[in-house]
Amino acid sequence: MAMPVGDEDVLPITIPEALDSLARVIVDIIRKNRTMVEYYIYPNETPSEIEAYRPRLQVLYTRLEGLSALDLPKLTLLVDDAAALVSAFLLPTIDQLLNAVHGIQQIFINHYDRDLEDRKPYNGVYTTLEYRERQLKKFQADQMRNPQRRLPETLIPMPPKPTEPSFCRYAVAYTNHRDHGKLAQVMSEDLTSEDREKLRNDGGAYLSWDCPGCAFKLKYHVLSSMASNIQMTDDVRSHSSVPEVEYRPTWLVKCHVYQAKSRSGRDALVWDDRRESVTNIRRPSTIRRQSDARSSHASNPFFFGGPRRSKSEVVTDKYATPNVTDRETKARYGCPFCFVTGREYGHMDYRDGRELAEHIAARHHLGRPPNSLLLEKYMVGLSGRCADNVRRWDLNIR
Repeated sequence: MAMPVGDEDVLPITIPEALDSLARVIVDIIRKNRTMVEYYIYPNETPSEIEAYRPRLQVLYTRLEGLSALDLPKLTLLVDDAAALVSAFLLPTIDQLLNAVHGIQQIFINHYDRDLEDRKPYNGVYTTLEYRERQLKKFQADQMRNPQRRLPETLIPMPPKPTEPSFCRYAVAYTNHRDHGKLAQVMSEDLTSEDREKLRNDGGAYLSWDCPGCAFKLKYHVLSSMASNIQMTDDVRSHSSVPEVEYRPTWLVKCHVYQAKSRSGRDALVWDDRRESVTNIRRPSTIRRQSDARSSHASNPFFFGGPRRSKSEVVTDKYATPNVTDRETKARYGCPFCFVTGREYGHMDYRDGRELAEHIAARHHLGRPPNSLLLEKYMVGLSGRCADNVRRWDLNIR
């Protein structure tokens, strides 16, 4: 009987090596299944119990392809402990592969050949998966114990090189639940006529989330003290030209690109001269007490249906620095989903939320959603549904 391998005897492995190995294991399982079917079942029809494993294996293979498409050095610039996070996403895949191998083998043992229990045709695959599991667990532990690991925002130069656009380091910090933004009140002279009408009709106030590291500022409307934090605000923004995407102000904070401050030290407000109409949807907060909610669904954090829309209004979701060209007078946003796949150039200069939403609708729609790792990290909902440990979405693709 083979003795279990201790952690000290496990050889190190890298994430690309693990992804490649697991992909080859899935191919081996499919090939071995075909061989077993041809030997024991053909020319009879393959039972549905065995055929049911084919789509499951295909889903796992697609998941590995999605992780392989990620540029790990780029991901390291956006999320905490990126390599350990990827390994944590691989471990459930190994568990599912182990269960699939055990289930398929038991079907052939119970219904076709009892001797297979001794011959164990899938033993090589099973042993490989168990060893990869030990390697990834050791890799994850070593990554988390590394005293020299750095926060992703500290890896981003400030200011970044003009030829290498990157997200602001405070946008990256916010993505990883470190909010360094400063709150400021929006002065009355900086409110549009639509803003004033909204204040007259709904009350509340406009606050600004100011980035401490660059000129980015984001205006948002609040109605209650419980929702005065940008993370708690009920504002949901959508654009009539992009019905497939809706987002909260926090999504724009996570996606803003570094913008140099004006030389005078004072960042004047420059409103969108195109005067684009943006629909602001008020949705019940998932944090407030039910007695404070404006809807009977306020206690349900996953209810996003039946939005009550306010009057169409002009809402500018950014400020910018003065005395620059029209392209530069808009706060710039980048697409993190393209950035982590190495396609950042051309996807890091969206002038406003609408342009970014149009890109999301065109490149990352429901038919081709972002990787599940990014869905969880950036709190993205698909038709209103989020990962289990995400309370509410910042971006919803529908």
